[in-house]
Amino acid sequence: MTLLNNRLLITQLAFCGLCAAIVFAIPSLGGADTKDSPAAEPTQGASALVTLPQVTITSVKAASYTHIITGHGTVSATHTLTLSSEVGGRVTRLHPDFKQGERLSAGTILARLDDTQLQQTLANAEVSLAQAILDAEAEKLQGDPNKMQWRQLASTDSQDVLQPLRAPQQQVVAAQLNLAEAQLNSARYNLTASQFTLPFDATVVKRSVQPGSYVQPGSAIATLYSTSQAEITIELSAEQWQHLPTESMPEGGWHVTLSDTTHVGGQTQWHGRVSRLSQYIDPQSRQRLAIVTVDKPLDQTQPLYFGSYVQAQIQGIKQDDLWRIPASALSQQNLIWYVDKENRLAHFTPQIQFRQHGDLYINAPTDLHQANIVVRPLSAYLDGMKVTPIQPEHSHD
Repeated sequence: MTLLNNRLLITQLAFCGLCAAIVFAIPSLGGADTKDSPAAEPTQGASALVTLPQVTITSVKAASYTHIITGHGTVSATHTLTLSSEVGGRVTRLHPDFKQGERLSAGTILARLDDTQLQQTLANAEVSLAQAILDAEAEKLQGDPNKMQWRQLASTDSQDVLQPLRAPQQQVVAAQLNLAEAQLNSARYNLTASQFTLPFDATVVKRSVQPGSYVQPGSAIATLYSTSQAEITIELSAEQWQHLPTESMPEGGWHVTLSDTTHVGGQTQWHGRVSRLSQYIDPQSRQRLAIVTVDKPLDQTQPLYFGSYVQAQIQGIKQDDLWRIPASALSQQNLIWYVDKENRLAHFTPQIQFRQHGDLYINAPTDLHQANIVVRPLSAYLDGMKVTPIQPEHSHD
C-alpha cells in the first residue's frame, strides 16, 4: 500500500508541473505577437511609398533648327580622257615625266611618232597644190580672149561664139584645186597628230606606250584625269530635296562640307559647292542628283584624291517651332510620351520633319511650348498613369 501511494503522489506532482508550465507559456506567446505586430506596420507603409514607376525624362522647348542634308558619293575628275592615236607609227620620244602618277601641264608633248612618211605625204600634197594652181591659171588664160580675137568674133556677127565654151574645163580645174588644198590640210593635220599634246592640266593614270613601240590608228596612248576640278555626284531622296533652299541656286552654288571618315588619323574635311542639279529622276532609285565640285582637289592641304568615297553635308532650310528629341523617345506605336505638371503620363502622335545625328526634329504641339519627354517609353504605359520623373544631370537640350 505504501508503494502504491508513493506512485500516485509522483504522478500528481508531474501533472501539476505540466499545467504550471502551460500557464506560464501562454502569456509569453501572446506577448511575442503583440510585440512583433507594431514593427511590421512601418514596413508595409514604406513599400507603399515606392510603388510609382520611375521614368527618365528630358526637357525640350520649341526652337529653330537647320536641316543638314547628308549624302555620299565618289570623287571623280571633271574630264577623264583616254588619249588615242589618229595615225600609225613608231614611238620615237617620250616626255621624261610621262609616267603613271605624274602631274603635267596643258600643252605638254607626251610622245612623238616617227613622221618620215608623214613629211613625204605633206611634200607631195604641196606639189599637187602648186600644180593645181598652175592649171587654174592656164585655164583662166585660155578662157579669156584677147582684143584681136574679140574683133574677129564680132565681125562674124555670131552671138553664140562670143561666149567661151570652156565651162566644163574650168569646173574640173577648180575641183582639182580644191582637192589639192584639202589634201595639203590633211597632210598637215596628220603630221601634227604624230605628237600627242595634253589638252588640259592632268595627272597620268596609265601610260600605254613604250619607247620604240608601234601604234596603230585608234591605239590608246594614255589615260588622263584633269586636275583643275573634281566632281562628286550625290543622290538625294525626294524627302531630302524638300529641305533644300527653295530659292534658286546662287551663282557660286550652295556650300557643301565633304568629309572622309575612313581617313587614318581622324576625319578630314574639304569645302565644295553644288554647281548644278540634274533635271531628271532616276527611274530605278527614284532619286535626283546634285553635282558637287571642288576646285584644285590635289592642291588642298590634305589632297582630295580621285576615287575617294566621301560624305557630303549640304545646309538646308531653317525651320521654326521644332522640338529636338532623342530617337529613343519614339515608341513602337509611333507615339511620344511626356510627363505633365501633375507627374502623369500623356502622349501625342508626332509630325517628324527630319532625322539628324540620332535625334528627331518634330513639330511642337500647338498647346505645348515645352515639355518633359520620356526618353525610353514602354508599351505598357497608360494615359494618366502617375509616375516619378527622373532627369539626368546631362539632359537632352
